[in-house]
Amino acid sequence: MKNRLIANELRISYHKKQELSIEAFKSITNSSLMDGVFRMIWDIDEMDVRESFYALYFNNKLDLVGYRKIADGGIDAIHVDIRLIMSSALLCNAIRICVAHNHPSGTLRPSQADRQLTRKMIEAGKVLDIQLLDHLILTGESYYSFRDEGDI
Repeated sequence: MKNRLIANELRISYHKKQELSIEAFKSITNSSLMDGVFRMIWDIDEMDVRESFYALYFNNKLDLVGYRKIADGGIDAIHVDIRLIMSSALLCNAIRICVAHNHPSGTLRPSQADRQLTRKMIEAGKVLDIQLLDHLILTGESYYSFRDEGDI
């Protein structure tokens, strides 16, 4: 009897969505445009209620090739699994990503946990050759860009 490896298999399929073909999802080159895209896909009714974390996935032309809600949290905390972010990037052949989470408190100042998560995503991206373009913190009225503030 031959030795056979038996393992569960996760099957993934790729379907190009027409919704991602609109002009608003093309050439997302700065934090202001990224903020606009996040606000288009975000559950705005929950912006001031609980923390959520989303990721945008881009090709080399900075056209959006996918997006995903990574996690929902509580009023002032959220658990983010970097493996979910990076596995989705690999599945849609993204070479760049941008992530965002909201602060229901209305403060735009990043926490130490926000900074640590950003560093971990940068390091994970280096291993996979996926660039973290930015990490945004959103409130109902504004946003904070790690890139614009020199934190990336």
